[in-house]
Amino acid sequence: MCLPLLAPLGTALLGGTVTGTAAAAAGTMSILGPLAQGMLTIGAQRQQASMQAEAQKRATIAENARYSQQVSAMRKQQATESLRLAQEVSAANRASMEAMARKEVAAAEGGISLESASFLSEMRDLERQVGEHNYAIQQNQYLADQAYNMRARDLGLQTQQNYININKPIATPNVLGTMLGAATTSLGNLAGAKQLQARQLPSAPTTTTS
Repeated sequence: MCLPLLAPLGTALLGGTVTGTAAAAAGTMSILGPLAQGMLTIGAQRQQASMQAEAQKRATIAENARYSQQVSAMRKQQATESLRLAQEVSAANRASMEAMARKEVAAAEGGISLESASFLSEMRDLERQVGEHNYAIQQNQYLADQAYNMRARDLGLQTQQNYININKPIATPNVLGTMLGAATTSLGNLAGAKQLQARQLPSAPTTTTS
């Protein structure tokens, strides 16, 4: 905005007694400048809030992806471990059945009754060994499941904390406070300009009577 356009407004604001284009324009800028600066400040605050909201959105999406990947990898590992233990139990049961079958055949070939105390003792000992083995595997499975559950809980808690750290409150533009401050500054500038103007006005000439 050029000085000739600001001069009339400055003259009007200062009571119509300012002379000179530069002085009048300066008066206008001293009064309207703070208001314009206040508007710029509000615009900057809004832009900052928008940028922060967009950054939070991107960080939340990234956190969701990280959590999903970790949970998926953990569940896959858990499923793999469960399958391994189940296969181990199945192999132990199959080996036990094969061992019992061989003992039955050997007992029959040796003329030993399947109801004899010695044969039944061998069968019970074999069953006990298989049972102890399977119980140990079940315990390992239980402990592994507990560990996975604790890891999943910790992962969820960590993700919740990350969400809190990411999505912090966004400061909204302080329109009222900014404009009130700008208005106060403008009024102060106006009062100061008028005081300066009053001091600079020429004094009325005094007349003497003879």
